[in-house]
Amino acid sequence: MRDWKRSGRARLLPLVLILLFVGGLFFYAIQPGSFRGLKNEIRAWFYWRDFDSKEAYNAKSMILVDRSNSQVYASKAEDEKEHPASLAKLFTIEYARNFADLDTKIQVKKGPLAHVKKGSSSAHLQAGEVYTLKDLFAAMLVPSGNDAAYVLADYIGGLNHPDAQSADDRIRLFMDDLNDHIQKKGWADTLLFDPSGYDFEGTTTANNLKGVCDLLLEEDWFRDIVGKANYEVQLTDGSSKSWRNTNKFLNPEEKNYYNKNVKGIKTGSLGEDYNLIVLYQTEKKEFLIISLGSQSDSSRYDDLAYLLNTIDKSFYLNK
Repeated sequence: MRDWKRSGRARLLPLVLILLFVGGLFFYAIQPGSFRGLKNEIRAWFYWRDFDSKEAYNAKSMILVDRSNSQVYASKAEDEKEHPASLAKLFTIEYARNFADLDTKIQVKKGPLAHVKKGSSSAHLQAGEVYTLKDLFAAMLVPSGNDAAYVLADYIGGLNHPDAQSADDRIRLFMDDLNDHIQKKGWADTLLFDPSGYDFEGTTTANNLKGVCDLLLEEDWFRDIVGKANYEVQLTDGSSKSWRNTNKFLNPEEKNYYNKNVKGIKTGSLGEDYNLIVLYQTEKKEFLIISLGSQSDSSRYDDLAYLLNTIDKSFYLNK
């Protein structure tokens, strides 16, 4: 009898160990950061399974996130470094918002305006004009004004480095501080050389852009700005200025692309790469889509329109 009990315990021990191992593995697997790549591939399979071809999406890099649960449902080279172009303004704004209130008044000076490159996007700011910080953010986000980015960098650089003698110095010091901030936030693949993104040296990734968008989308003022097709600002001298959003999905006059469910966020283009970030709301969910490196202005909207169409048709994403 004693030998039988001993042998029974011996047979039971491996089973207990196996159950403990399986239980531990299951607990590890359900953690958000565990097997992230495999989980993303499984979700992507469910996402793409009902459609004819993934080749309708052609951009270099992409990530599609369900913001209700932060799950990635489709991705392509999301950790590959690409030029941010004007998407760099998102990092600039996320950093600058920490140093002044939205109603802070900022006067436009000639020094920072001298940094604007010929042919780059502009909000047409004029020296001597006074804007609130929120309106300056809008000038960067709606018409994608590079001039506003330099004015902002000059102002914040001056706040943090009052001994800086020139706009060149203040903007340079601002960029040093911004890159330190970016690294502290954990966006290790992002390095910027210009507050507006108008350079070919800066790099970022779809995943890093997701991080900065997540932070900015916590702010109601940010959602308000990026969701507007047109933004009107009242200047202190009593005059007004109106900017049109560069995002064609927001413009009802763009019959091929207008989509009432698109709520922002930002366009960016540089050289032969065309970038676009979209916040998309369905009846039940909110999605963030970051697309980098489309081949032309029209193809970036075609790429995103394809993804939006798959969201609308996907039972898996809309349940």
